[in-house]
Amino acid sequence: MSETIGTIEQAPLRYSFSAKMKRLHRFMVAACGLLFSICIAGSLSGGADSDWKVLVLAVGVLFPVSFLPSILWHDAGQHQKREAALTLPWIVLLVALIPWAAVLSGRLGMPLRDGLFASMDSHLGFSVPAIVGWMSRHSQIGAVLDHSYPLLFLLLPVAAVLPAAMGLSPTAERFLVANTIAFVAAFPVFALLPAIGPWAGYHLAGTVEQRACEIAIATIRSGHPTTGAGIVCFPSFHVVWAVLSAAALWPIKPLRIPATILACLIVISTVTTGWHYVVDSLAGLALAGISLACAERFLRQSNKV
Repeated sequence: MSETIGTIEQAPLRYSFSAKMKRLHRFMVAACGLLFSICIAGSLSGGADSDWKVLVLAVGVLFPVSFLPSILWHDAGQHQKREAALTLPWIVLLVALIPWAAVLSGRLGMPLRDGLFASMDSHLGFSVPAIVGWMSRHSQIGAVLDHSYPLLFLLLPVAAVLPAAMGLSPTAERFLVANTIAFVAAFPVFALLPAIGPWAGYHLAGTVEQRACEIAIATIRSGHPTTGAGIVCFPSFHVVWAVLSAAALWPIKPLRIPATILACLIVISTVTTGWHYVVDSLAGLALAGISLACAERFLRQSNKV
């Protein structure tokens, strides 16, 4: 009997986290802690008092639900898949923190850089008005790209939830880490180099939605609360999220080709719809590639721990 007890006591804990997952959780604690500190500091220095209420509401509703897939995998004894599903609570926190931090970056009041980005496009040989004009003359192509641009908000949630819920551990972890790296790295850039969009840089009327976005950005910059503003111009997170989403859905064979095609259309549409400068999209592609490479490196090193 004593030998049996000793054997049980010396057995490894069946439900303990892997060293890789512990390292991933420490990384996310540090990154989310940094973003939360920025948000709190920005709110205390003059941000809208409703920001923290939105954060609490979002986390309070979604955070408990996000643990359900990991609980189901845990009960099924699939511990590696359980660890993949445990990326979902971190996704929920990012969903709450990223818009808050982005809006606060607009309240810094840094000079708008639309003229700079329009000039950079010109030096590269591009003109967004010329591209938009070509699309208007080729209406069938333009219509496809116009309808593709908002589909990011379908592609991104699927990429965030599906691999994690399916227990695709490397894919879900890479998506989480790459998104975190991309936003933390880009935050100083779009905070110090804010812009509205090509319609402002080229002094065009813009669409109804673009004018509404410009008004919302002006409202944020004046220190007043608002919602629904696409505050980040450079680098384009439409591009970043499209690339990261396609990479996350690549291992799922039925979705591989559709997700890749849709991501490509979304990337192109950032310019053809007139929402972004060409340099915004190029910077988004570079940031997505760097973030994926850094995430891969981080996870490889974590596996060696």
